[in-house]
Amino acid sequence: MNAMRAPTLARTGARSLLWHLEAGGWTEREAGNLIALSSGLRPTAEGWSIREIEHLKFFKAMVKNGRIPS
Repeated sequence: MNAMRAPTLARTGARSLLWHLEAGGWTEREAGNLIALSSGLRPTAEGWSIREIEHLKFFKAMVKNGRIPS
C-alpha cells in the first residue's frame, strides 16, 4: 500500500499543506478548515481561505512578539 504522507503545518506552509490535502481528495473548503483548526481557528461553514489563515497567523505572531498590543 502506498500511503501519501501528509506534511505537518510546522514543517511546511499552509499553501503546501492545502495542495497535499487537495491531492488526497479533500475539497478546498474541507482542507482550509482542517488547516485552520490545526492553527487554532474554528472551522466555518464557508471554510477558510489560505490567505485568511496566513493573515491571522501573521497577526498572532505580531501580538506574541509584542509588536502589536493585544
